[in-house]
Amino acid sequence: MKILFLTPYLPYPLNNGGLIRVFHLLINIASRHEVTLLCLEPDNDEQAAGIEVIQSHGIQIQTIPASSGQKKASKRYFQLLSLFSKKTYQYHQYYSEEMQTAITQNLATNQYELLMVEFSQMGYYDITSDIPSYVDQHNVEYEIMQRTYETEKSPLRRLLAKSEWKKYRDHEIENCEKFTGCLTTSERDASILKERSSKLNCHVIPNGVDSDFFKPGNQLIDPNVILFTGTISYYPNTEGILWFHKHIWPLIKQKKPEAQFCIAGKSPPPEVESLAASDSNIVVTGPVDDMRDYYARAAVVVVPLRVGGGTRLKILEGMAMQKAIVSTSLGAEGIDHTDNKDILLRDSPEDFANAVVEVMENPELREGLERQGRLLIEDKYDWKAVSSKLCDVFESEVKAA
Repeated sequence: MKILFLTPYLPYPLNNGGLIRVFHLLINIASRHEVTLLCLEPDNDEQAAGIEVIQSHGIQIQTIPASSGQKKASKRYFQLLSLFSKKTYQYHQYYSEEMQTAITQNLATNQYELLMVEFSQMGYYDITSDIPSYVDQHNVEYEIMQRTYETEKSPLRRLLAKSEWKKYRDHEIENCEKFTGCLTTSERDASILKERSSKLNCHVIPNGVDSDFFKPGNQLIDPNVILFTGTISYYPNTEGILWFHKHIWPLIKQKKPEAQFCIAGKSPPPEVESLAASDSNIVVTGPVDDMRDYYARAAVVVVPLRVGGGTRLKILEGMAMQKAIVSTSLGAEGIDHTDNKDILLRDSPEDFANAVVEVMENPELREGLERQGRLLIEDKYDWKAVSSKLCDVFESEVKAA
């Protein structure tokens, strides 16, 4: 099968959840089908290195220059512009005439049998074609915007989040309705979308993890280390870390003064970096070469998220590394977990802190969570199995067309 794969940017380096999902779906689909990737051109050397990596999987790549609205330097201008326009900031961030021309030409001049599109914001493009088309919904985007509005403290950011939420709530459904099918990462997300539009044909394709790459090793666990991972500047992560530090960390330190909180991931904002300056038991790493080293050392991985959607790759990676996970219920949404078996779900600060301390002090509990979490990954969440399920959906659709 010949597939056109449309993404807003080159899916590399693999340093956030969106990039990781796109990359693994892309290369695993390409192991069974002929794939052309159409995306914006890289904007730095680290991203540009991904061209060779992706091409090594037999994938053809066509890149398009970014428009002014898609450049980081213009972000604040277009965010403010969107406040006084019917168009969302999402529109300015994702849409360009150059990309529209490239999409139209590709669909008109190549004999593609299927179109795969990443993110509902790419539904702003005209993708008119007779071939089956699918949009991959990493999250219910308007829900993240609403949750951001409800938890944000900055008046300007609250205003922007409210504006985006109110407008994109309808745009998201309209964009998804353009496609033959809509892929979601969880049954919950599929239900939310289908409640808003009976036209949507949803397929649940969960997030996954490379369980051959993320696997337990021989490195000794430090029983005092509590780990949080991710792109720290991503608002749900920043908000979760600050909430954990204010409401949960003091309770943990009362019972475990020797506890260490490691925040590992790129782009920590100043308010997170300052946590380490005021507490010698907190480490903020910034970008890391290999997150597996941090997972391996940790006694417990925490996911204190109160904003977000889809599923959290940090949980899947942690489970694959055979780590005990303590999460809020929202943080673990979309994963087929069993509370108190393969994960501990706690929502109040007191319950969350007690669970973290219990894991640190009870090796039997910790080892049971570690073992069951790894089994869950092997059974349901390896990227090869996830991608195989998606290819089956595609092949069935093309055969029926």
